[in-house]
Amino acid sequence: MQSVFAQRSHENIPVVIVDDARFTLEMLRRTLKQAGFLDIRTAGTAGEALAILRERSAGILLADWLMPEMDGLDLTREVRQLEASGDHYTYIILLTGSDKSESLSLAFAEGVDDFVNKSPDNEELLARIHAAGRITRLQNDLIQANRRLLELNRQLDERAGLQPGSRLGNQPFLMTQLDNLLRHLRGRGGSLCVALVQMQGYPAIANEHGMDIAAQMLDTIGERLEQTSRPVDVVARLEGARFVLVMQQADEEPVPPGAFRRIHQALNLRAYKTGAGFLTADCAIAVTHVVSSHLEDELTAQALLDYTECRIGDARDAGRPLMTSWQRETTQSDQ
Repeated sequence: MQSVFAQRSHENIPVVIVDDARFTLEMLRRTLKQAGFLDIRTAGTAGEALAILRERSAGILLADWLMPEMDGLDLTREVRQLEASGDHYTYIILLTGSDKSESLSLAFAEGVDDFVNKSPDNEELLARIHAAGRITRLQNDLIQANRRLLELNRQLDERAGLQPGSRLGNQPFLMTQLDNLLRHLRGRGGSLCVALVQMQGYPAIANEHGMDIAAQMLDTIGERLEQTSRPVDVVARLEGARFVLVMQQADEEPVPPGAFRRIHQALNLRAYKTGAGFLTADCAIAVTHVVSSHLEDELTAQALLDYTECRIGDARDAGRPLMTSWQRETTQSDQ
């Protein structure tokens, strides 16, 4: 099935023309209208053009290079910033009387797609406009296809219990994996370590720098946990700026403390590059070591996770990874 963009003819491509000379502006508008273009908007300044594009995007932008206050090159930079999200692409053609290679090289580097001489004949102008129409259709078709592919991948990751674009699981995924590992310990022996990582001061960072910056830091924590763990380990991201790392051992020896020290250093000693500059994080790590010989039949994944979480405060106060061995909590009825 053909996409929406592919079904459109060039006449349906939105075009914005900007030129501070009214005569040139009208001449260009009339030329495109006579060629069959139906969606044409005009602006006398780059500022007006930006306002038009913010209201509704265009497929082609035809702009004079030399304009007061903001020229065509500055306008190009602003348009490319508007399109930073990657949801749309505008083909930009500048009208210029300059043929200096250094000027053209600079413009191409800034995101300009093509040039037309300031006084072109109609055949050359229309040929370039039609070529621009084909390219912008293809480019936006690819953007739409990529967006659909990313959405499908996101849905598949959700069904698999994974965070989109990583091997980090969500909480249901973690609980399933942890229950499976506990059954494995009961049947085949060995041990496992459950490490809870909590970023301290997340609300304060979000209040000071905004949710996007705080989210960037959480994303980096997830990436560093992936980088410092083994491929066979289970890494999950929970709500409340928390992460869990589960490491399984064939014997009952705990994971060497140096492994968690490396993780602690990676999270706390290296700055985080964000949109607000380089920031630091304070991450506490509490680790619970479970061995098969001390494993009760009634121990569940949730109970083990709760036990580890009760020790995150001690880990924060210690300023280092804090490892404890699992032991069943003593209750009033046990005495």
